Amino acid sequence: MKHLSKLKVLVERFVQSWSACMLAMVQGDVSVLTFNHAIVASKTGLLTGLSMVVASLYKNGNQWLGIYLTGLFTMIADFVVHPQHFPLEAAVTGLGAMALATVYDKYKDIKNASI
Repeated sequence: MKHLSKLKVLVERFVQSWSACMLAMVQGDVSVLTFNHAIVASKTGLLTGLSMVVASLYKNGNQWLGIYLTGLFTMIADFVVHPQHFPLEAAVTGLGAMALATVYDKYKDIKNASI
């Protein structure tokens, strides 16, 4: 059961990082997305997801720390995976991932409260 929770962390944070990277690479113009963009974003997402699995081994009940780390790890992974298309792209990607993580975590809180 513990392994499933780590897999859930990996998948959730991968998707958030991947989505933010895809949008940042094309500067929001989804009409120019290519398969190559998806491959590059997958590398960023995988690095972020794996980093978050390692970070989840440290037990800290602070939801905001997880959101912050998602953005930080996304920014670092984006910077490492591919050269910047525009100045501060990695920072924009990290902020986008933080925003997605915030929305997702708040939605998850509301959904769990209503059950």
